[in-house]
Amino acid sequence: MDTRILDHPHGYGLVSRGFHWLMALLLLWQLISAALHFTLDDTAIADFFFGFHFSNGVLLLSLTILRGLWGLLNLTRRPPHRRAIERLATLGHVLMYALLIAVPTVALIRAYGGDRPFSALGMELFAGQATEIEWMTDLGGQWHGLLGWLLFALIAGHIAMAWVHTRLWKEPLLRRMTRGSDRA
Repeated sequence: MDTRILDHPHGYGLVSRGFHWLMALLLLWQLISAALHFTLDDTAIADFFFGFHFSNGVLLLSLTILRGLWGLLNLTRRPPHRRAIERLATLGHVLMYALLIAVPTVALIRAYGGDRPFSALGMELFAGQATEIEWMTDLGGQWHGLLGWLLFALIAGHIAMAWVHTRLWKEPLLRRMTRGSDRA
């Protein structure tokens, strides 16, 4: 196991790997909570998982910003992406980051425009409006779920391609995000 903090040409450091796997767990929770909310709404299990949805969304937005800044600081150290398929992977990652920012942002806009207070991570982030701001609630209502499901589709593609690289093409790329290096 590579214990370097910073990223390097053969893999990712401990901080990048920590961000990746923490966000993966939170996104799995979000997927479960959204799927349960969609399929089994008003059940104890859906209420339990969905009860953390707002806080996890705010946490994911915060982690995405921090992870993006960390990635920019490490940009010249990271494994190179020279082949066309690697440049496509870069595009996929940029789209995931954009959605990781857009999905919770439109939810926050919707919440801000609503008439109920909004709390996340045990803190009230803002009070409810005296009267609902319709364009804000409409924006979130129309785009949050759609963009969220699109994000989950991209994540599924990301996971599938990691599997293809590792199992079918016998490229040790997954080691970069698990062990810290693609070298055996």
